[in-house]
Order: sequence, then structure tokens, then C-alpha cells
Amino acid sequence: MKLNKHKTASRRKNRERYFNAPSHIRRRFMSAPLSKELRQKY
Repeated sequence: MKLNKHKTASRRKNRERYFNAPSHIRRRFMSAPLSKELRQKY
């Protein structure tokens, strides 16, 4: 079941939104959380 009806699961539309987004938002799309060990180190 889809939780958010405003967010698409389509690869085509997600790629379009990613490449048309400004760079500060594009950075957020590609970010991933660090593990606890790496968070302490950096």
C-alpha cells in the first residue's frame, strides 16, 4: 500500500524530478545517513 499519494514510484518521473531540481535539493536526494561509528569519526 502506498502511504503518500503525492509521491510517485515511477522511475521515469523520479529521474525527471531529480534532473530538473536545483542543486541544493538534488544533494538531499542523494544523501544517506552515516552509521554510528562513522558519525562519531566525522
